[in-house]
Amino acid sequence: MSEISFQITTFGCKANQYDSQLWRTTLEGAGLRYDEDKADLYLVNTCSVTLSAEQQARQTVRKIIRNNPSAKSIIIGCYGQLSAETLSRIDGVGLVLGRHSSEAAGQLLNWLGIGQDKVPSRIKTFHGHTRAFIKVQDGCNHRCSYCIVPLARGASRSRPLDEILSEAQNLTASGHRELVVTGIRLGDFKPSLGILLRSLKDIPGLDRIRLSSLEPDDLSDDLIETMQGIPLLARHLHLPLQSGCDSILKKMNRPYSVAYYRELMDKLRRAMPGITIGSDIIVGFPGETEEHFGQSVRNIKEMGFTHLHIFTYSKRPGTKAALMAGQIPEDIKKERLHRLKDIHENLQQEYLSGLAGKSELVLVESSDRGLWSGFGEHYHKVYFRTDRDMKNKMVRVRLSEPYEQGLMAEPIEGLDNPK
Repeated sequence: MSEISFQITTFGCKANQYDSQLWRTTLEGAGLRYDEDKADLYLVNTCSVTLSAEQQARQTVRKIIRNNPSAKSIIIGCYGQLSAETLSRIDGVGLVLGRHSSEAAGQLLNWLGIGQDKVPSRIKTFHGHTRAFIKVQDGCNHRCSYCIVPLARGASRSRPLDEILSEAQNLTASGHRELVVTGIRLGDFKPSLGILLRSLKDIPGLDRIRLSSLEPDDLSDDLIETMQGIPLLARHLHLPLQSGCDSILKKMNRPYSVAYYRELMDKLRRAMPGITIGSDIIVGFPGETEEHFGQSVRNIKEMGFTHLHIFTYSKRPGTKAALMAGQIPEDIKKERLHRLKDIHENLQQEYLSGLAGKSELVLVESSDRGLWSGFGEHYHKVYFRTDRDMKNKMVRVRLSEPYEQGLMAEPIEGLDNPK
């Protein structure tokens, strides 16, 4: 059985990337061998958030089948969960499964003719990454009118706290100095995200905790107070706004207003001076007029975001928004997308330029001909040159000028591994 090799291609969010690691752990535990060059078995872990994500997954699957006709190809993930019948009709696809579960993993092993009494529920290392993602929660009970994720991921559910802590200890013991805590609706973790953070902060070998994304209405005063008291927690949050226009937020079924979001940002900045905030924005939502879009842009420009993920609205079957009147033509959506991206790029360059001369701790991830790079606390990529091997070191650097949507820097001597 050890002669069977496999590869996994992953699309989508950090939760999907974690799931791929769990699939890998399952297959390696069953005696298969991961091979980056050529494999007997190819798994494609898919995303279904947008039509383009699904299209990209189909193209990848067909390319794998075309280039490896004798190999077995398997589709897993959210797209497989939602459209198994459609995907199974792709010539050359051997098996379609959905999101990771013990049942899905068992089905794959049975299909491969491998008997397995128990499927792993945790990972020990995060292959190919310096930072390790740790998924603590899955699913979502909220119903944003545009979002297909609850249909793909199911109801909200949390992993047992002791299982998470055991996994976190394994990950830090294997050399991962930063843990990125992730979930589909992270703030819905039970018993509470605050309890989880307080439990993680004293794990030996852990230098930084990062939260992947939080919904604005999940940030209670108690959680903010807990975050304030954990020095290891990166002072950067990703808080999806989705629109800077109240009437569009209401149509999206988002449970807050722009004023609430602004007040939350102010509260966070008072509690944790220097905190940076990124967000998601959807343009071209059904019924979004030019006036709505202009209002959204004005508010976004004033909020001081350091990072924005900007998307055009994607019509997803099974969601309320797909049936709404006022669907926006694609050319208008794309024009608004480019307009807002240009505005954000200018604002981001101003922000990055203003960091010159400041110092920051960077977890170094990789190098390209002596140019090392990694992420600072505030989630901008930092680059610096040195002949020394700095991989997986926490290095204090002095920031200089913007470079490649990040920053160039100089390492500060004598502080290669500061605590």
